[in-house]
Amino acid sequence: MEPIFILVLIACGLLAGFMSGLLGVGGGFIFAPVIYFVLQKSGVPDDMAILVAFGTSLAAAFPTVLTSAIGHTKKGNVIWRDAVIMGLCGMATGFVGGTVATFLPVRVLTIMFGLMLVIGAVRLVSSLPSGKGEKMSTLLAGGIGGTTGFLSGLLGVGGGTILVPLMVLLGKFSMKKATATSAAAIIFITIGGILSYLINGLAAGADLSAYGFYLVGYIDIFMLVILVLTAIPMVILAVRVCCRVPDVWLRRIFFVLMIVIALKMLFAG
Repeated sequence: MEPIFILVLIACGLLAGFMSGLLGVGGGFIFAPVIYFVLQKSGVPDDMAILVAFGTSLAAAFPTVLTSAIGHTKKGNVIWRDAVIMGLCGMATGFVGGTVATFLPVRVLTIMFGLMLVIGAVRLVSSLPSGKGEKMSTLLAGGIGGTTGFLSGLLGVGGGTILVPLMVLLGKFSMKKATATSAAAIIFITIGGILSYLINGLAAGADLSAYGFYLVGYIDIFMLVILVLTAIPMVILAVRVCCRVPDVWLRRIFFVLMIVIALKMLFAG
């Protein structure tokens, strides 16, 4: 891998880690497009690049969001009952989503990724002020988790870009409670997707050693290590400062990031 790409991945890990701790996301909406870009520029075919980007993104999101969830739990912001329901439902559907992704054309996946972010961003900033919800019905939590899990596995994101808006809009959670509970739920949700990309990649005999990348399934180990080692310290920092950031600013930060990444993916290739 060229040195410039290593620097890009380091910057990606730092940014994604900070946003993970601040917004309760796994970082996949930043990880996936950057990994895809690195693989593309290294000559990897698009159809393989997108699957490795999604698989590696989910693998990197797991320890990142685990660190975030631990920090938010210490602050008492995680609603664990809802997190577990959403997480377990999402784990099952995440495996299905990851498997479906292996059958879809790359352009379909990039367009879906971009559209998902646009819709989530617009709904988030156009919603009414967040409420004081502390508990969702089991059916609502399961539905949100199952939907999020499928899209998480399909598009290589932890799911916070979906979970947070839905918890704010439907569950009437405050932004801080939603981001914290989202982080906890994503711990479970990412597992389904990770297993899917591991199993399907191994079954397909995925191999990018000719391009200088070394895979386990559809997960690149070297990029995974770089992203995790740079993201986790930033997660810890962000969790410490998140409660000092007003709700409205969390929404605006989330909106801008989602739109920027969406445009990159919609107009990729």
